Amino acid sequence: MRNGWRISILGWLTVVLTLASCTQAQNSASKYDADLIFGYDKTLPLSPQETLAEETAQYQVYKVTYRSARDQRVPAFLILPKNRGEERLPCVILMHGLGGDKRMFQMLWGPLTQAGYALFAIDAQYHGERRPNDDIPFFGMYPYRARDALIQTVIDLRRGVDYLQTRKEIDPDKIGYIGASMGGIIGSMFAGVDERVKAPVLLVAGGDWKILMEKSTLSMWRDAAKNNPKQMEEALRVMDVVDPVNWVGRIAPRPVLFINGDADDVVPVESNKALHNAAREPKKVVWYKGGHVPPPSDWFTVIGEVTRWLDTHLKGKQSASGWRSWLPRARSWRELTDWAAAYAPLLSAFFREFAASLRAYLAPTMR
Repeated sequence: MRNGWRISILGWLTVVLTLASCTQAQNSASKYDADLIFGYDKTLPLSPQETLAEETAQYQVYKVTYRSARDQRVPAFLILPKNRGEERLPCVILMHGLGGDKRMFQMLWGPLTQAGYALFAIDAQYHGERRPNDDIPFFGMYPYRARDALIQTVIDLRRGVDYLQTRKEIDPDKIGYIGASMGGIIGSMFAGVDERVKAPVLLVAGGDWKILMEKSTLSMWRDAAKNNPKQMEEALRVMDVVDPVNWVGRIAPRPVLFINGDADDVVPVESNKALHNAAREPKKVVWYKGGHVPPPSDWFTVIGEVTRWLDTHLKGKQSASGWRSWLPRARSWRELTDWAAAYAPLLSAFFREFAASLRAYLAPTMR
């Protein structure tokens, strides 16, 4: 009898804890009104302008600009496979990191279009063609400016989905997302408030601005946290509305993939885990050994995880070989070696430039 009572009590505790966990996730997800923060006039004309910017044997790149909120015109690239059929294509939105621009993922344009994906990339607020002439960093000592820029970029991405839905080449039910670093932070909010985004991939992203501001090696707030706690407290109050941990839980029941380094000091591991914990199932977390940029030994592991994820959740088919299925169908050994010679430097350059852009962006304020 005594054992029965124990089992009964344990059962009830399990139920209570499960309900408490669900309630906590729901409360976090409903802390703010998404429409008031990331909403926009959906009937506002996009007024897109499109020109063919470049062309290769594999794809065509269209330079696109379109109207977003607050009379912003957003510069973007739409990349389409050149030898496409009549069937509508799944599309992956590519979002760059801090200091980057819409070309950051250019080394993936060839393999992704060859695999049958259309691609779309924009410049975030204060990046690329939208970068102002002054040297004020995106995540500087002006929290209202950073908050507003993040909100603007999320809305810009949502307007980008509106644009993609007007294209006859794009399957509106198969729109994915890959965001790295700041692009992953933005993607947590974007996918959280826009259900049209399926199965987002969030690379080296994190949440909890207190952790990011106090512990990131790139944070300009580290001294303020020690010397001016009131200023820090006010900044955290302002930035809370764009804290990814308040939005990532809304992605469910759509699946989300996280890939992080176990020694990241730019987006600290503690902030990675805060974001993972705020997300709800279904989710997948992949760790590689290294910092904010994967070591060369893990490059193909990371790419393999991403390609399998896209094939499974956007195409509805799982590719056991991962990135190998994206290799060209070479007719000779010479063609294969030529392909490797062309893409290996691009892959290496991508990860090097990704790391360098973070520090270069903040360099003017560190002199």
